[in-house]
Amino acid sequence: MIKVEIVTPKGLAFSKEVNSVNIPTVEGEIGVLEKHMYLMTLLKPGLVYVDGKAEEGIAVTYGFVDVTPEKVIILAEEAYTVGEIDVGKEKEEFEKWARKLATAQTIEEIGEISKQIERARTLIELVERFGRV
Repeated sequence: MIKVEIVTPKGLAFSKEVNSVNIPTVEGEIGVLEKHMYLMTLLKPGLVYVDGKAEEGIAVTYGFVDVTPEKVIILAEEAYTVGEIDVGKEKEEFEKWARKLATAQTIEEIGEISKQIERARTLIELVERFGRV
């Protein structure tokens, strides 16, 4: 068993001992089991799920992942159960940021706006994938 914690600025969003955890990272989805090698990587928007149960996963946005042989700590800007996601709000956010992208003038602006678009798109896709629209 490996301990998994998801922590946001609002506090502890998830804490449980599990057999496995799948995590969306900038390098792709990783699977972590007990006695995994030490690893620190960047979290990207997607679904964290344990013991192969994607339908019970937690949607996360950007952050960091710290893996040790005994514990996984996911520091996320946001974490939600899929049912908590307001798809209408996320569609509005997506459209707002897509409009802003058309007028972005610097590389930094484009990067930040692209992150917001990816965040909203991923949350919308998770809701659609699990049929809770």
